Amino acid sequence: MQLSDHIRTLLRDHDCVIIPDFGGLIADYAPAQVHPVRHTLAPPAKRVAFNQSLTRNDGLLVDALSRSLNLTTAQARLQVRDAVARLQAELDQSQRTELPGVGIFRQSAGRGLEFEYTGSQNLLTASYGLPELVSRPIRATDALLARDRQQSAPILAVSRSRRAMKTFRIAATLVITGLILSANYQFASQLGYLPESWKITSSEEQTAAQPAVVEEEQAAPVARQQAALAAHDWDDETPTTRAAEPAAPAAPAVAKPAVSKPKAVATKPVVKTPAATKPAVAVSVAKPAAVKPAVAAASAGTTIKSRTGRSYVIVGAYNTLAHAEKGRMALVNHGHRNARIVMPAPGSRKFRLSAIDYANKAEAQKQLPMLRKHLGSSLWVLNY
Repeated sequence: MQLSDHIRTLLRDHDCVIIPDFGGLIADYAPAQVHPVRHTLAPPAKRVAFNQSLTRNDGLLVDALSRSLNLTTAQARLQVRDAVARLQAELDQSQRTELPGVGIFRQSAGRGLEFEYTGSQNLLTASYGLPELVSRPIRATDALLARDRQQSAPILAVSRSRRAMKTFRIAATLVITGLILSANYQFASQLGYLPESWKITSSEEQTAAQPAVVEEEQAAPVARQQAALAAHDWDDETPTTRAAEPAAPAAPAVAKPAVSKPKAVATKPVVKTPAATKPAVAVSVAKPAAVKPAVAAASAGTTIKSRTGRSYVIVGAYNTLAHAEKGRMALVNHGHRNARIVMPAPGSRKFRLSAIDYANKAEAQKQLPMLRKHLGSSLWVLNY
């Protein structure tokens, strides 16, 4: 075993190893370093320096040789002395000598010994086994392109999601409006509130209805003449009165001259049914006016204008009533039909939107965690 092997082992555990009558090797801590040219990251290590003034034998190197080689102290001291003599001889001959794995010593005129550390092993125990890392430099153009991609990707995603949501809302509004109008039409048609001109009939129903309309038009003058004949008492009148009487009903019957035969009049007593259907149409036209107060009353119940003593779960606050109403309609479309608007209290200008209300605060606080899962974590309870 060479002397350099013992010195290298001692440098792992000690900060200074003295070679008697030659000099001392000092190990100092060096932090991790980044090489600017090779782009490497070196872990923390020990850097070894040489001090020619430390020549006094402290016994550290001699004791290490004695333990490892099972020698006496005198024999170990003799081996150290022989190794130092060889180093001095090489310096005198070639001005250079080396301790393998430790460093190179050079003799320069007027400067003494110069030491260059050439060890490749990391002598720091805490960094044992850590490799040297190689890092690839990042160009400025790559960093700019990566930053632009990161900034543009969220903007495109947000714009696409906004367009999709806007399209979905418009389609949902049109579908809901069509369903509401269709339901109202069917409801009004079944109850008889719908005017005849608004009813939608098929081609077969229109073909079947045309003969009935013609029959009603032809039967209406006949019914009027029959009623006029029944109202007169022909037995009490004089012949002159009978002669003068037929001239009066002749004027309204000019449009239908075929009705002059009394026998044909008696054969159609069914014509009284159209007259009974007309009052029903008049009644149905007057009824829709009574529906408007109910709609107004329903819309008035969506706002809270005074204190009620109940606890309201507040979703958000708005500066205007119109914005608060839009928020309330959004909650209604999502299934919260008890959504209401709490009008501004004295000293406040905010229109607070409530998703649901409870009789007391304890019950509202109990339901608050479950509501936050669907409506967000910003919900809070208002006693009003």
